[in-house]
Amino acid sequence: MEVISKTGKINNSDERIFNFFSDFRNISKLIPPEVENWQAEQDWCSFTTKGQNIKLIIIDKEEFKTIKISGDDNSPYNFNLWIQLKQITAYETAVRLVVRADLNMIMRKAVKKPLQKGLDQMIDYMKMLPY
Repeated sequence: MEVISKTGKINNSDERIFNFFSDFRNISKLIPPEVENWQAEQDWCSFTTKGQNIKLIIIDKEEFKTIKISGDDNSPYNFNLWIQLKQITAYETAVRLVVRADLNMIMRKAVKKPLQKGLDQMIDYMKMLPY
């Protein structure tokens, strides 16, 4: 299954946005209260939400263009999240999120619409961040 967010425009350079999201420690102050046990280093973070322990790892980066994130080996789901950046002008960058996940048909139907909504909301939120 593949879900692609809407494309958003962020008023900042691709370099600053890339550097911000390339280090999980930068998002520590953005974590909502329902997320517990937050821990982060540059290339990984772990947390608990809705009783489930999750660990995310940055598995690949292409400078100022893409950041690829995946769950660790203990993740119950096999998925990847790409943050894709394309500089438009010196202080305007297009951003898009892509999730690819191996899910059975029942899970696909259950999560596709909420995941699409969540990715689109993340794009809106990314526009407001102080890079």
